[in-house]
Amino acid sequence: GPVAHFKHLISAPRLPFTAAYFASLALTLYFALGPKWILPTMAAAVVQIVALLFYLAAYFPGGTTTLRYGGSMILRGGASLLPI
Repeated sequence: GPVAHFKHLISAPRLPFTAAYFASLALTLYFALGPKWILPTMAAAVVQIVALLFYLAAYFPGGTTTLRYGGSMILRGGASLLPI
């Protein structure tokens, strides 16, 4: 359940990931809503997205295979939009 999942996220091996994700989430919100600095907002958002992708790869069925398949679908769809 959710309590067991939360306990797993704050366990010693997973704590760096959890801290990175929540710190990047807080920093993204702070820089976007507070001083409105673009570069720190973008950097924190990139860290947040990378942490989220690692979470998806670790906990979703299929993990990296699912992410690879989804990424290739997005790239194929995006390539058809480019005027090259």
